[in-house]
Amino acid sequence: MRKIRAFLEISRWRIQLVSLATILLGPLYASDTLSSLLDLDLLFFGILFLFSITFACNINCYYDRDVDVLKKKHLARSVDRLGASNVRDLLIFETIVIFSLIVYFFLQGYPIIALLASLGWLFGFGYSGEPIRLKSRGYLSPIPVILGVYVLPILAGHLVIDNNLSAGFLIFVAGYSLLNLGANLVNVAEDYVVDKKSNIMTMAHKLGVDKTIGTASLTAWVGGAVILLSLFPLINDFFTGTVFIIMLIAILFTSIDITLIIFSEDIHENTQKKGERLPFYFISTRYPMVLLMLFSLL
Repeated sequence: MRKIRAFLEISRWRIQLVSLATILLGPLYASDTLSSLLDLDLLFFGILFLFSITFACNINCYYDRDVDVLKKKHLARSVDRLGASNVRDLLIFETIVIFSLIVYFFLQGYPIIALLASLGWLFGFGYSGEPIRLKSRGYLSPIPVILGVYVLPILAGHLVIDNNLSAGFLIFVAGYSLLNLGANLVNVAEDYVVDKKSNIMTMAHKLGVDKTIGTASLTAWVGGAVILLSLFPLINDFFTGTVFIIMLIAILFTSIDITLIIFSEDIHENTQKKGERLPFYFISTRYPMVLLMLFSLL
């Protein structure tokens, strides 16, 4: 039981509560009817995403074990409970499953999905793994997260249902990635002190915490506005209108909450507090998007 808990910890289960939303956003946007979602390939895509995001979380905890000892002690303890060799074996198993599914999609006639999934694995490894370790490459550090978590899975999910990526969908993806980048940059700023002690040079160390939070605020507001404008046409009845208002409130709360960090007396301390809200930011904004798209198909 302790090892199961440890695995869930290094898989960042709190943040992965939004995995279902990430799996569904692309297919829902691409669908004209609910019946189009009854697709075996969509199930395999969901499994592929879950293994890919779990791999990315696991490898991050594996390589950051000595960093997490300084602050995120529960993650370091979880790696120790599982054992480094067992975590390595787990990463190998996850990689085998991921590339088996990549081969499946390629053989099924989805070469672009296979390519996007391969890039997703590469970003997951390259973000934390040696010798690439992009998380310590200053301005490059957010790129694997933006593309690997906020862009590629949404594009791939759409391609399972429809090969034609409309301009409206691409605009939505752009807004989605910007909104989530804003939340992610709060997490980057939150780890500023610990990362500095561990000689990890993130974007926060290049810009400074103040400018990083300022950038987070800007991207959250711009991304949120783009999402609202791109999804507004989906309102067609009371239910979709109600969900849109809920989504609007969630996006406003997230954007305002991030922006308020700038005006706090101790920006470092407030960043620590707001960093704990990351799962809430993700859950409160993404699931209303899913419900809005779902209700628009009814």
